[in-house]
Amino acid sequence: MNKWIICAVFACFWACDDDKSVQIVKDIRELLLMQQNTWNEGNIEKFMAGYHRDSGMQFIGAKGVRYGWQATLDAYKNHYPDKGAMGQLYFDIDTIELLDNAAEIGHVNGRWKLIRAKDTPAGHFSLITRRISGKHKIIIDHTW
Repeated sequence: MNKWIICAVFACFWACDDDKSVQIVKDIRELLLMQQNTWNEGNIEKFMAGYHRDSGMQFIGAKGVRYGWQATLDAYKNHYPDKGAMGQLYFDIDTIELLDNAAEIGHVNGRWKLIRAKDTPAGHFSLITRRISGKHKIIIDHTW
C-alpha cells in the first residue's frame, strides 16, 4: 500500500513538472511573438521589453559582444533609424529547450528574416531566456 502512495506522489510531481515545462515553452514563444509584432509596428522600445533590462545582458553579433540593455537599444536605434530600415521581421523557431526547469532558463534556436524594400537580410539566432519578475526575458542573444 505505501509503495503505491509513494508512486502516486512521484507521478504527481512528474506531471506537475511537465505542465510547468509546457508553460515555460509557451511563455518563450509568446515573448518572441511579442518581439516580432512590436518590431513590425516600428517600435524598438517595445521590442526591447523582451530583453532583461540589465547591464549584464549580452548581445553577441558579427562585431563581437555588446553588454547591457541600453547599449543594445542604442545599437538597434543606430542601425535601424526608421520603420523602412526595420522592415518586416519574421522568426522561424527551430527549437526551444529548457536548460533548467527549476530556474526557468530556456534556450531557443531559430532563424530571422527581414523583408525590406531594397533587400531581404536573414540569419540565425540562439537565445538564453530566464523568468525574471514573472516574465521571460532574453539574457543572452547571439544573432548572426
